[in-house]
Amino acid sequence: MKIILATDGSDSALAAVDFLARFPFPDDTEVAMVTVIDRSLLSGTGHEDIDAEHQEALSAAEDLLKREAEELLREESARLEQAGRPSTAEVRFGSPAAEIVKAAEDNDADLILLGSRGTTDIKHLLMGGVSHNVLHYAPCSVLLVRHPSQIPLEAPWHILIAYDKSEPARRAVELCASIPLAASDEVTALTVLPLVTMFRQDIRQRLSPFWHQKKQAALAALQAATAAVQWSTAEVAAELREGPNVSQEILDAAKRLESELIMLGDKGTGAFEKLLLGSVTNRTARHAGCAVWVVRTKH
Repeated sequence: MKIILATDGSDSALAAVDFLARFPFPDDTEVAMVTVIDRSLLSGTGHEDIDAEHQEALSAAEDLLKREAEELLREESARLEQAGRPSTAEVRFGSPAAEIVKAAEDNDADLILLGSRGTTDIKHLLMGGVSHNVLHYAPCSVLLVRHPSQIPLEAPWHILIAYDKSEPARRAVELCASIPLAASDEVTALTVLPLVTMFRQDIRQRLSPFWHQKKQAALAALQAATAAVQWSTAEVAAELREGPNVSQEILDAAKRLESELIMLGDKGTGAFEKLLLGSVTNRTARHAGCAVWVVRTKH
């Protein structure tokens, strides 16, 4: 697996580094660490519009930021090295989201790993909509980490997979099954059946014999999906829930199960779908209290 780790020294970026150091990615995983310096923050105008004196000052500021960025990468690379995750490191200039996506393309990456929030100054990289834009436009899967983990390194993982019988969801299940999890790790595959609450249609749904059949079929499909792949952990459970808001049911289940990671497939394929990214994926990624891995076919 080839991973692009985007970092800026912020708390969420440090959390992403810690996640990478702790999570049982395959032993042959290759990590390329990237930090991006946004030139637009150094000057309100284009470089061609400033005089020689200001150009010199701008170049000096860029050099200073580059040295700080290189020092940051050295520190983070050392942390990964201690955790047995050697990495390469690169400083880029440009639009942060665009450069992260380009780094993934240049490295033929399978996954972009980054924090979902940032802070200020040199740590501005992941502020605002950067992680959101990366999630939309990345050519591969994206893993967003929000909070630093307070869990000991040797503690078992609790992973929640959202499954809806779609091909992207099946790939998410297969990807999770390919990860060398420990026997003590726990995986819960969750299917949510949406209820239509308008005009109390949910009551009619639940009373219908077809709804009961649909629930049984959904649970059978969920159990078949988890049984069809070879899991490295014995702790695999299937759960069926129903509710008017699928993403909220996923978030509630993750909170109840104390999940550290939610995995779900991305159905977006065309430009319009990319823009929306699917309401369930988008809402889950935005509001989850834990890391979210959006599984996407690399293109």
